[in-house]
Amino acid sequence: MRYHTKDLLTLLISLFVLGGCTNPSGIGLDVNPGDEIVGTLTDTLTLHAVTLRDDSTRSSSFNQTVFGWFDDPVIGKTVADMALAIGRPTAVPRLRPDAEIDSVILVLPYGTEYFGDTLNPFFSLQVRQLDEAYTDGNFSSKQWSVREAVIGSKTINRFAYKQSDSVSITKHIDGKDSLVKEIPQLRLALSPEFFKELLSESVDSATLSTDAGFNNHVKGLYLSVDDAAMNGVGGLVTLRGIVNMTGIELTYRQPNGKEGDDAAIDTVRTFLPTTIQDGFSGATYHRLSSSIKRTYTADVLAQLENPEGNYGQLYLQAPAGLRARLRIPYIDALKGRNIAVNKAELVLYVDSDASNGGFDLHAPRLTLYREDIAGQRQPIPDGDSRASGNSFTGDGRSLWYRYGNWRAFGGLLDTEKQRYVFHLTSFVQDVLMGRINRSEFFIAPAGITDNIIPYHPTLNNGGRAIISNLDDPNVKMKLNIYYTQIGD
Repeated sequence: MRYHTKDLLTLLISLFVLGGCTNPSGIGLDVNPGDEIVGTLTDTLTLHAVTLRDDSTRSSSFNQTVFGWFDDPVIGKTVADMALAIGRPTAVPRLRPDAEIDSVILVLPYGTEYFGDTLNPFFSLQVRQLDEAYTDGNFSSKQWSVREAVIGSKTINRFAYKQSDSVSITKHIDGKDSLVKEIPQLRLALSPEFFKELLSESVDSATLSTDAGFNNHVKGLYLSVDDAAMNGVGGLVTLRGIVNMTGIELTYRQPNGKEGDDAAIDTVRTFLPTTIQDGFSGATYHRLSSSIKRTYTADVLAQLENPEGNYGQLYLQAPAGLRARLRIPYIDALKGRNIAVNKAELVLYVDSDASNGGFDLHAPRLTLYREDIAGQRQPIPDGDSRASGNSFTGDGRSLWYRYGNWRAFGGLLDTEKQRYVFHLTSFVQDVLMGRINRSEFFIAPAGITDNIIPYHPTLNNGGRAIISNLDDPNVKMKLNIYYTQIGD
Protein backbone atom coordinates (compact mmCIF):
# COMPACT_ATOMS: atom_id res chain seq x y z
CA MET A 1 0.00 0.00 0.00
CA ARG A 2 1.17 3.55 -0.69
CA TYR A 3 1.77 6.27 1.88
CA HIS A 4 0.46 9.62 0.67
CA THR A 5 2.35 12.74 1.75
CA LYS A 6 0.29 15.22 3.72
CA ASP A 7 0.69 18.95 4.01
CA LEU A 8 4.35 19.90 4.47
CA LEU A 9 3.70 22.05 7.52
CA THR A 10 2.03 19.24 9.44
CA LEU A 11 4.69 16.69 8.61
CA LEU A 12 7.80 18.82 8.74
CA ILE A 13 8.78 18.75 12.42
CA SER A 14 6.95 18.51 15.73
CA LEU A 15 8.95 20.13 18.52
CA PHE A 16 8.52 19.41 22.19
CA VAL A 17 10.47 21.54 24.67
CA LEU A 18 12.08 19.57 27.47
CA GLY A 19 12.53 21.15 30.88
CA GLY A 20 16.29 20.97 31.21
CA CYS A 21 19.47 20.54 29.23
CA THR A 22 20.56 17.05 30.21
CA ASN A 23 21.71 14.55 27.61
CA PRO A 24 18.88 11.97 27.50
CA SER A 25 21.15 9.13 26.33
CA GLY A 26 24.48 9.88 27.90
CA ILE A 27 26.05 9.66 24.45
CA GLY A 28 26.68 12.09 21.65
CA LEU A 29 28.35 15.50 21.74
CA ASP A 30 29.35 17.15 25.01
CA VAL A 31 28.05 20.70 25.54
CA ASN A 32 29.86 23.51 27.37
CA PRO A 33 27.93 24.06 30.65
CA GLY A 34 28.49 27.84 30.33
CA ASP A 35 26.40 28.04 27.17
CA GLU A 36 22.71 28.85 27.31
CA ILE A 37 21.08 25.61 26.20
CA VAL A 38 17.51 24.59 25.57
CA GLY A 39 16.89 20.85 25.24
CA THR A 40 14.62 19.91 22.35
CA LEU A 41 13.12 16.67 21.00
CA THR A 42 12.19 16.25 17.35
CA ASP A 43 10.11 13.11 17.26
CA THR A 44 8.32 13.01 13.90
CA LEU A 45 10.96 13.89 11.36
CA THR A 46 9.45 12.64 8.12
CA LEU A 47 10.92 9.58 6.39
CA HIS A 48 10.26 8.48 2.83
CA ALA A 49 10.83 4.78 2.20
CA VAL A 50 10.85 2.28 -0.67
CA THR A 51 11.88 -1.33 -1.27
CA LEU A 52 14.78 -1.89 -3.69
CA ARG A 53 16.54 -4.92 -5.12
CA ASP A 54 19.82 -5.68 -3.38
CA ASP A 55 22.94 -6.46 -5.39
CA SER A 56 24.24 -9.94 -6.10
CA THR A 57 27.44 -10.99 -4.31
CA ARG A 58 29.94 -13.84 -4.02
CA SER A 59 29.84 -16.79 -1.63
CA SER A 60 33.65 -16.73 -1.56
CA SER A 61 33.42 -13.54 0.52
CA PHE A 62 31.82 -15.39 3.48
CA ASN A 63 32.77 -18.26 5.75
CA GLN A 64 29.25 -19.70 5.40
CA THR A 65 26.79 -19.43 2.53
CA VAL A 66 23.07 -19.99 2.17
CA PHE A 67 21.21 -23.02 0.83
CA GLY A 68 17.54 -24.05 0.81
CA TRP A 69 14.01 -23.33 -0.38
CA PHE A 70 11.80 -20.68 1.20
CA ASP A 71 8.30 -19.80 -0.03
CA ASP A 72 7.46 -16.56 1.79
CA PRO A 73 3.67 -16.00 1.52
CA VAL A 74 4.10 -12.19 1.57
CA ILE A 75 7.33 -11.61 -0.38
CA GLY A 76 7.61 -14.61 -2.71
CA LYS A 77 9.78 -17.68 -3.28
CA THR A 78 13.56 -17.93 -2.85
CA VAL A 79 15.44 -20.94 -4.21
CA ALA A 80 19.09 -21.09 -3.10
CA ASP A 81 20.93 -23.97 -4.78
CA MET A 82 24.64 -24.66 -4.31
CA ALA A 83 27.48 -25.52 -6.68
CA LEU A 84 30.62 -27.06 -5.22
CA ALA A 85 33.99 -28.37 -6.31
CA ILE A 86 35.18 -31.99 -6.33
CA GLY A 87 38.81 -31.66 -5.30
CA ARG A 88 41.76 -33.70 -6.47
CA PRO A 89 43.28 -35.79 -3.66
CA THR A 90 47.02 -36.34 -3.33
CA ALA A 91 46.63 -39.89 -4.63
CA VAL A 92 43.91 -39.99 -7.27
CA PRO A 93 41.89 -43.24 -6.97
CA ARG A 94 41.81 -45.35 -10.14
CA LEU A 95 38.93 -47.83 -9.98
CA ARG A 96 39.19 -51.10 -11.92
CA PRO A 97 36.14 -52.97 -13.26
CA ASP A 98 36.36 -55.44 -10.35
CA ALA A 99 36.35 -52.66 -7.72
CA GLU A 100 33.45 -52.50 -5.29
CA ILE A 101 32.51 -49.16 -3.75
CA ASP A 102 31.32 -49.41 -0.17
CA SER A 103 30.22 -45.77 0.21
CA VAL A 104 30.44 -42.31 -1.29
CA ILE A 105 29.36 -39.60 1.17
CA LEU A 106 29.11 -35.88 0.48
CA VAL A 107 29.89 -34.00 3.71
CA LEU A 108 28.76 -30.39 4.16
CA PRO A 109 29.15 -28.90 7.67
CA TYR A 110 26.33 -26.60 8.73
CA GLY A 111 26.83 -22.94 9.48
CA THR A 112 25.18 -21.08 12.35
CA GLU A 113 22.13 -19.53 10.65
CA TYR A 114 18.65 -20.82 9.81
CA PHE A 115 15.50 -18.92 8.93
CA GLY A 116 12.17 -20.49 8.08
CA ASP A 117 9.65 -23.02 9.35
CA THR A 118 10.82 -24.55 12.64
CA LEU A 119 7.67 -26.57 13.37
CA ASN A 120 7.00 -28.60 10.23
CA PRO A 121 10.08 -28.32 8.00
CA PHE A 122 10.60 -30.86 5.23
CA PHE A 123 13.26 -30.87 2.52
CA SER A 124 13.79 -33.20 -0.44
CA LEU A 125 17.43 -32.83 -1.52
CA GLN A 126 19.01 -33.82 -4.83
CA VAL A 127 22.60 -33.89 -6.10
CA ARG A 128 23.60 -33.70 -9.76
CA GLN A 129 26.85 -33.26 -11.65
CA LEU A 130 27.69 -29.85 -13.05
CA ASP A 131 27.84 -29.65 -16.83
CA GLU A 132 30.63 -27.07 -16.62
CA ALA A 133 33.84 -27.06 -14.62
CA TYR A 134 33.41 -25.48 -11.20
CA THR A 135 35.04 -22.06 -10.80
CA ASP A 136 35.11 -20.02 -7.63
CA GLY A 137 34.29 -16.34 -7.20
CA ASN A 138 30.97 -16.35 -9.08
CA PHE A 139 28.10 -14.08 -8.13
CA SER A 140 24.98 -15.57 -6.52
CA SER A 141 23.00 -14.62 -9.64
CA LYS A 142 24.92 -17.16 -11.75
CA GLN A 143 22.77 -19.99 -13.08
CA TRP A 144 24.96 -23.06 -13.53
CA SER A 145 24.78 -25.60 -16.34
CA VAL A 146 23.72 -28.88 -14.69
CA ARG A 147 23.24 -32.43 -15.98
CA GLU A 148 19.85 -34.06 -15.61
CA ALA A 149 20.76 -37.32 -13.88
CA VAL A 150 20.30 -37.35 -10.09
CA ILE A 151 23.33 -39.00 -8.47
CA GLY A 152 22.22 -38.60 -4.87
CA SER A 153 19.05 -37.78 -2.96
CA LYS A 154 17.86 -37.54 0.60
CA THR A 155 14.71 -36.46 2.43
CA ILE A 156 15.21 -34.76 5.78
CA ASN A 157 12.64 -33.37 8.20
CA ARG A 158 14.86 -30.45 9.22
CA PHE A 159 18.35 -29.00 8.85
CA ALA A 160 20.21 -30.17 11.95
CA TYR A 161 22.40 -27.07 12.18
CA LYS A 162 22.40 -26.37 15.92
CA GLN A 163 25.60 -27.04 17.85
CA SER A 164 23.66 -29.55 19.94
CA ASP A 165 22.92 -31.45 16.70
CA SER A 166 26.30 -33.22 16.63
CA VAL A 167 26.37 -36.47 14.67
CA SER A 168 27.99 -39.82 15.41
CA ILE A 169 29.86 -41.27 12.45
CA THR A 170 32.23 -44.18 11.84
CA LYS A 171 35.82 -43.22 11.05
CA HIS A 172 38.84 -45.40 10.37
CA ILE A 173 41.36 -44.41 13.04
CA ASP A 174 44.62 -46.24 13.85
CA GLY A 175 43.71 -49.21 11.69
CA LYS A 176 40.20 -49.74 13.00
CA ASP A 177 36.70 -48.29 12.67
CA SER A 178 35.66 -46.07 15.56
CA LEU A 179 32.44 -44.24 16.37
CA VAL A 180 33.17 -40.55 16.88
CA LYS A 181 31.11 -37.39 17.36
CA GLU A 182 31.46 -34.61 14.82
CA ILE A 183 30.06 -31.08 14.43
CA PRO A 184 26.61 -30.69 12.81
CA GLN A 185 26.88 -31.69 9.16
CA LEU A 186 24.74 -32.65 6.21
CA ARG A 187 25.73 -36.11 4.89
CA LEU A 188 24.35 -37.36 1.57
CA ALA A 189 25.08 -40.74 -0.03
CA LEU A 190 26.05 -40.47 -3.70
CA SER A 191 25.86 -43.00 -6.53
CA PRO A 192 28.68 -45.61 -6.44
CA GLU A 193 28.12 -46.33 -10.15
CA PHE A 194 28.65 -42.68 -11.03
CA PHE A 195 31.95 -42.47 -9.17
CA LYS A 196 33.16 -45.83 -10.45
CA GLU A 197 32.83 -44.47 -13.97
CA LEU A 198 34.11 -40.99 -13.06
CA LEU A 199 37.35 -42.39 -11.57
CA SER A 200 37.69 -45.43 -13.78
CA GLU A 201 41.20 -46.60 -14.62
CA SER A 202 40.20 -46.21 -18.27
CA VAL A 203 40.31 -42.42 -17.87
CA ASP A 204 43.53 -41.03 -19.33
CA SER A 205 45.99 -40.64 -16.46
CA ALA A 206 47.32 -37.41 -17.98
CA THR A 207 43.83 -35.93 -17.60
CA LEU A 208 43.87 -36.55 -13.86
CA SER A 209 47.50 -35.65 -13.21
CA THR A 210 46.91 -31.89 -12.68
CA ASP A 211 44.37 -29.93 -10.68
CA ALA A 212 43.09 -28.19 -13.82
CA GLY A 213 42.75 -31.44 -15.76
CA PHE A 214 41.04 -33.18 -12.86
CA ASN A 215 38.60 -30.28 -12.39
CA ASN A 216 37.73 -30.20 -16.09
CA HIS A 217 37.01 -33.94 -15.95
CA VAL A 218 34.96 -34.19 -12.74
CA LYS A 219 33.25 -30.75 -13.20
CA GLY A 220 31.73 -30.47 -9.72
CA LEU A 221 28.42 -31.11 -7.96
CA TYR A 222 25.15 -29.21 -7.74
CA LEU A 223 22.97 -29.48 -4.62
CA SER A 224 19.32 -28.41 -4.82
CA VAL A 225 15.92 -28.85 -3.23
CA ASP A 226 13.35 -30.73 -5.34
CA ASP A 227 10.78 -28.02 -5.96
CA ALA A 228 8.10 -30.51 -7.05
CA ALA A 229 8.28 -32.33 -3.72
CA MET A 230 8.07 -29.24 -1.54
CA ASN A 231 5.13 -27.71 0.28
CA GLY A 232 4.70 -25.24 3.11
CA VAL A 233 7.18 -22.47 3.84
CA GLY A 234 10.51 -24.35 3.96
CA GLY A 235 13.59 -22.49 5.09
CA LEU A 236 17.14 -21.33 4.39
CA VAL A 237 20.21 -22.67 6.16
CA THR A 238 23.93 -21.92 5.85
CA LEU A 239 26.68 -24.40 4.97
CA ARG A 240 30.41 -24.07 5.57
CA GLY A 241 33.65 -25.00 3.89
CA ILE A 242 36.01 -26.59 6.43
CA VAL A 243 39.43 -27.93 5.45
CA ASN A 244 39.63 -31.77 5.65
CA MET A 245 35.90 -32.04 6.32
CA THR A 246 33.91 -30.44 3.48
CA GLY A 247 34.10 -32.82 0.55
CA ILE A 248 33.51 -36.44 -0.46
CA GLU A 249 34.43 -39.48 1.63
CA LEU A 250 35.05 -42.44 -0.71
CA THR A 251 35.60 -46.02 0.46
CA TYR A 252 36.10 -48.90 -1.99
CA ARG A 253 37.59 -52.39 -2.21
CA GLN A 254 39.48 -53.95 -5.09
CA PRO A 255 41.99 -56.80 -5.58
CA ASN A 256 45.59 -55.78 -5.01
CA GLY A 257 46.61 -57.23 -8.38
CA LYS A 258 48.86 -59.94 -6.92
CA GLU A 259 48.56 -63.73 -7.25
CA GLY A 260 48.92 -66.73 -5.00
CA ASP A 261 49.53 -66.18 -1.31
CA ASP A 262 50.05 -62.44 -1.90
CA ALA A 263 46.61 -61.95 -3.40
CA ALA A 264 44.30 -59.86 -1.22
CA ILE A 265 41.50 -57.37 -1.27
CA ASP A 266 42.59 -53.82 -0.45
CA THR A 267 40.21 -51.45 1.28
CA VAL A 268 40.95 -47.90 0.18
CA ARG A 269 39.66 -44.81 1.94
CA THR A 270 40.17 -41.47 0.26
CA PHE A 271 38.88 -37.94 0.57
CA LEU A 272 38.10 -35.61 -2.32
CA PRO A 273 38.27 -32.12 -0.76
CA THR A 274 35.86 -29.37 -1.68
CA THR A 275 37.53 -26.87 0.66
CA ILE A 276 41.31 -26.46 0.49
CA GLN A 277 43.97 -24.34 2.13
CA ASP A 278 46.89 -22.72 0.35
CA GLY A 279 50.08 -24.13 1.80
CA PHE A 280 52.00 -20.88 1.28
CA SER A 281 49.58 -18.09 2.19
CA GLY A 282 47.35 -20.09 4.52
CA ALA A 283 44.26 -18.77 2.71
CA THR A 284 41.20 -21.02 2.76
CA TYR A 285 39.20 -21.54 -0.43
CA HIS A 286 35.73 -22.75 0.53
CA ARG A 287 34.69 -23.54 -3.08
CA LEU A 288 30.97 -23.42 -2.32
CA SER A 289 28.77 -21.07 -4.38
CA SER A 290 25.13 -20.23 -3.73
CA SER A 291 22.99 -19.85 -6.84
CA ILE A 292 19.79 -17.91 -6.13
CA LYS A 293 16.50 -17.60 -8.03
CA ARG A 294 13.52 -15.54 -6.86
CA THR A 295 9.87 -15.00 -7.67
CA TYR A 296 8.26 -11.91 -6.11
CA THR A 297 4.63 -11.12 -5.30
CA ALA A 298 2.74 -8.31 -7.02
CA ASP A 299 3.06 -5.99 -3.98
CA VAL A 300 6.83 -6.31 -4.00
CA LEU A 301 7.10 -5.85 -7.76
CA ALA A 302 4.99 -2.67 -7.55
CA GLN A 303 7.71 -1.01 -5.43
CA LEU A 304 10.60 -2.39 -7.46
CA GLU A 305 9.07 -0.92 -10.60
CA ASN A 306 8.57 2.53 -9.01
CA PRO A 307 11.64 3.18 -6.85
CA GLU A 308 10.86 6.89 -6.37
CA GLY A 309 7.58 6.20 -4.58
CA ASN A 310 6.89 6.30 -0.85
CA TYR A 311 5.22 3.22 0.64
CA GLY A 312 3.49 2.09 3.81
CA GLN A 313 5.07 -1.36 3.88
CA LEU A 314 8.72 -2.27 3.28
CA TYR A 315 10.07 -5.69 2.33
CA LEU A 316 13.56 -6.71 3.48
CA GLN A 317 15.00 -10.03 2.37
CA ALA A 318 18.26 -11.94 2.64
CA PRO A 319 20.33 -13.39 1.13
CA ALA A 320 21.17 -10.47 -1.18
CA GLY A 321 17.50 -10.02 -2.04
CA LEU A 322 15.69 -6.86 -0.97
CA ARG A 323 16.73 -3.77 0.97
CA ALA A 324 14.94 -0.52 1.77
CA ARG A 325 16.05 3.05 1.16
CA LEU A 326 14.99 5.64 3.75
CA ARG A 327 15.24 9.34 2.99
CA ILE A 328 14.97 12.33 5.37
CA PRO A 329 13.61 14.91 2.92
CA TYR A 330 13.13 17.80 5.35
CA ILE A 331 16.23 17.58 7.51
CA ASP A 332 17.52 20.80 5.90
CA ALA A 333 15.16 22.66 8.24
CA LEU A 334 17.57 21.87 11.09
CA LYS A 335 20.72 22.94 9.26
CA GLY A 336 22.48 26.20 10.08
CA ARG A 337 20.99 26.41 13.58
CA ASN A 338 24.15 25.64 15.60
CA ILE A 339 22.69 22.36 16.85
CA ALA A 340 24.51 19.69 18.89
CA VAL A 341 22.81 16.31 18.52
CA ASN A 342 22.71 14.44 21.82
CA LYS A 343 20.85 11.42 20.53
CA ALA A 344 19.25 10.29 17.29
CA GLU A 345 17.45 7.00 17.03
CA LEU A 346 15.60 5.29 14.23
CA VAL A 347 12.62 3.17 15.31
CA LEU A 348 11.22 0.58 12.88
CA TYR A 349 8.10 -1.42 13.67
CA VAL A 350 7.31 -4.86 12.35
CA ASP A 351 4.12 -4.87 10.25
CA SER A 352 1.63 -7.05 12.14
CA ASP A 353 -0.39 -7.53 8.95
CA ALA A 354 2.48 -9.61 7.58
CA SER A 355 1.33 -12.58 9.68
CA ASN A 356 -1.84 -12.73 7.61
CA GLY A 357 0.15 -14.71 5.06
CA GLY A 358 0.54 -17.56 7.55
CA PHE A 359 4.18 -16.88 8.48
CA ASP A 360 4.93 -14.32 11.19
CA LEU A 361 8.67 -14.64 11.83
CA HIS A 362 10.93 -11.68 11.15
CA ALA A 363 14.69 -11.40 10.80
CA PRO A 364 16.34 -11.39 14.23
CA ARG A 365 18.67 -8.62 13.11
CA LEU A 366 18.87 -5.78 10.57
CA THR A 367 21.84 -3.71 9.45
CA LEU A 368 22.00 -0.06 8.37
CA TYR A 369 24.45 1.79 6.11
CA ARG A 370 24.64 4.66 3.59
CA GLU A 371 25.97 5.44 0.12
CA ASP A 372 28.34 8.25 -0.79
CA ILE A 373 27.76 10.73 -3.62
CA ALA A 374 29.31 8.23 -6.06
CA GLY A 375 26.80 5.57 -5.03
CA GLN A 376 29.42 3.50 -3.20
CA ARG A 377 28.31 1.77 -0.01
CA GLN A 378 29.76 3.10 3.22
CA PRO A 379 29.11 2.45 6.91
CA ILE A 380 27.59 5.30 8.88
CA PRO A 381 29.87 6.70 11.63
CA ASP A 382 27.87 5.08 14.46
CA GLY A 383 27.89 1.65 12.79
CA ASP A 384 31.44 1.37 11.46
CA SER A 385 33.16 -1.98 12.05
CA ARG A 386 35.87 -1.72 9.39
CA ALA A 387 39.17 -3.32 10.30
CA SER A 388 42.41 -4.49 8.73
CA GLY A 389 43.56 -7.66 10.44
CA ASN A 390 43.23 -6.98 14.15
CA SER A 391 43.38 -3.19 13.75
CA PHE A 392 40.25 -1.04 13.65
CA THR A 393 40.31 1.32 10.65
CA GLY A 394 36.85 2.89 10.88
CA ASP A 395 35.36 6.01 12.45
CA GLY A 396 36.42 6.55 16.06
CA ARG A 397 32.85 7.49 17.00
CA SER A 398 31.65 4.00 16.08
CA LEU A 399 29.50 2.38 18.76
CA TRP A 400 30.76 -0.99 17.56
CA TYR A 401 34.30 0.17 18.26
CA ARG A 402 33.47 1.78 21.60
CA TYR A 403 31.41 -1.06 23.04
CA GLY A 404 32.78 -4.11 21.21
CA ASN A 405 29.61 -5.43 19.55
CA TRP A 406 26.96 -4.54 16.99
CA ARG A 407 24.14 -4.45 19.56
CA ALA A 408 25.33 -1.06 20.83
CA PHE A 409 24.62 0.31 17.35
CA GLY A 410 21.26 -1.45 17.14
CA GLY A 411 19.30 -3.61 14.75
CA LEU A 412 18.26 -6.42 17.12
CA LEU A 413 14.58 -7.37 16.97
CA ASP A 414 12.80 -6.48 20.19
CA THR A 415 10.37 -9.40 20.21
CA GLU A 416 8.21 -7.87 22.96
CA LYS A 417 7.71 -4.49 21.27
CA GLN A 418 8.10 -5.93 17.75
CA ARG A 419 10.51 -3.27 16.62
CA TYR A 420 14.12 -2.52 15.68
CA VAL A 421 16.03 0.50 17.00
CA PHE A 422 19.24 2.03 15.58
CA HIS A 423 21.39 4.80 17.08
CA LEU A 424 22.38 7.38 14.44
CA THR A 425 23.66 10.29 16.54
CA SER A 426 26.92 10.93 14.70
CA PHE A 427 25.33 10.31 11.30
CA VAL A 428 22.66 12.96 11.86
CA GLN A 429 25.23 15.40 13.26
CA ASP A 430 27.41 14.92 10.16
CA VAL A 431 24.43 15.49 7.85
CA LEU A 432 23.54 18.73 9.64
CA MET A 433 27.14 19.95 9.45
CA GLY A 434 27.54 19.02 5.79
CA ARG A 435 30.16 16.31 6.37
CA ILE A 436 27.78 13.77 4.80
CA ASN A 437 26.00 15.10 1.72
CA ARG A 438 23.20 12.56 1.33
CA SER A 439 20.45 12.39 3.95
CA GLU A 440 19.41 8.83 3.12
CA PHE A 441 20.39 5.38 4.31
CA PHE A 442 19.57 1.72 3.71
CA ILE A 443 18.40 -1.20 5.83
CA ALA A 444 18.59 -4.95 5.19
CA PRO A 445 18.70 -8.22 7.15
CA ALA A 446 22.02 -9.32 8.68
CA GLY A 447 23.30 -12.50 10.30
CA ILE A 448 22.56 -12.72 14.02
CA THR A 449 25.85 -14.55 14.64
CA ASP A 450 27.96 -12.13 12.55
CA ASN A 451 29.73 -9.67 14.85
CA ILE A 452 30.55 -7.08 12.20
CA ILE A 453 28.10 -4.49 10.89
CA PRO A 454 27.75 -5.36 7.19
CA TYR A 455 27.21 -2.69 4.57
CA HIS A 456 27.50 -4.93 1.52
CA PRO A 457 25.01 -7.62 0.39
CA THR A 458 25.23 -10.78 2.48
CA LEU A 459 24.92 -14.49 1.72
CA ASN A 460 25.47 -15.73 5.27
CA ASN A 461 21.85 -15.46 6.43
CA GLY A 462 18.32 -15.91 5.12
CA GLY A 463 16.16 -13.58 7.20
CA ARG A 464 13.25 -11.40 6.07
CA ALA A 465 11.38 -8.54 7.68
CA ILE A 466 8.29 -6.55 6.76
CA ILE A 467 8.42 -3.04 8.18
CA SER A 468 5.43 -0.74 8.69
CA ASN A 469 5.40 2.84 7.45
CA LEU A 470 1.64 3.27 7.75
CA ASP A 471 0.12 6.61 8.77
CA ASP A 472 -0.41 5.39 12.31
CA PRO A 473 1.69 6.89 15.13
CA ASN A 474 1.82 3.52 16.90
CA VAL A 475 3.57 1.69 14.04
CA LYS A 476 4.93 4.38 11.72
CA MET A 477 8.71 4.44 11.44
CA LYS A 478 10.23 7.47 13.10
CA LEU A 479 13.53 9.26 13.51
CA ASN A 480 13.74 10.74 17.01
CA ILE A 481 16.33 13.49 17.45
CA TYR A 482 17.28 14.86 20.87
CA TYR A 483 19.43 17.98 20.52
CA THR A 484 20.56 21.16 22.20
CA GLN A 485 20.81 24.49 20.44
CA ILE A 486 23.88 26.46 21.40
CA GLY A 487 23.34 30.21 21.54
CA ASP A 488 21.01 31.89 19.02
